[in-house]
Amino acid sequence: MTELPALSTLARKALDVLKEGGEFRNALETNSYTKREQFRTRLKNSRGGTVRGIGFITMDELRRNGMIIPVHHTSVSTYYSLKPNS
Repeated sequence: MTELPALSTLARKALDVLKEGGEFRNALETNSYTKREQFRTRLKNSRGGTVRGIGFITMDELRRNGMIIPVHHTSVSTYYSLKPNS
């Protein structure tokens, strides 16, 4: 990737995390207080911690620009990582 498309600040921050081995996780989660289930998108760093403030909008922006690809999918979760250089 020599020429990057115009990306938001959060997308550029997410790319830095993904280059270090992080991944996006879109999974069904249960709220511990209300017991409601809903899909949540989180950016996980290489140590497994969640990067706050970066979620679905940023993941969708990177996916639409072809920078991330799904690497693992189950019925309740999908993991995305940086697309390898072709």
